[in-house]
Amino acid sequence: MKKTAFIAFSVALIAIAARLTMASNSDLDIHSTPKKADESVKKASDGGANTTKEHWHYEVTVENRTFKEIDNLEVKYAIFYKQEKLGVKAAPTAQHQNGSFTIAALKPHEKKSFSTDAVELAKSNLVGNWIYSSGAKPNAQDTLVGLALRINQNGQQFADYANPSTLGKEKLD
Repeated sequence: MKKTAFIAFSVALIAIAARLTMASNSDLDIHSTPKKADESVKKASDGGANTTKEHWHYEVTVENRTFKEIDNLEVKYAIFYKQEKLGVKAAPTAQHQNGSFTIAALKPHEKKSFSTDAVELAKSNLVGNWIYSSGAKPNAQDTLVGLALRINQNGQQFADYANPSTLGKEKLD
């Protein structure tokens, strides 16, 4: 009985070590910050809807934490956000936008930064004391959820990153 428990424990440790070796997240330090690029506002008269459109992107920094050069890195990312529709009772719909970026080489302890493609987020609200007779929302606001990225080296997964961490389970197309 003790021998089987030890074998099961050893197999679990080997599986954990294999996952850590594959991801190699300790070789890279990855950070991201959401940034608003621009904003446009369209005001409406009484009975209409004010609309604000914002463009958001992420500034991503990748740092090589090793003493060797790392080359041929392909970064695939997805920006996740939720869209709400004005005048609809339904819950916000989850959306994502994919993109990619290539890093030819990272020298030892070098940092490289890049900006993702921007996503458009909208806010709208009814002007005046108007409401929807159906009980639908008089305000709608899209929200930025987060960023997930995977870094491949020569076609093999090298590292991954998600902010918030729950996005790490999402599939990147």
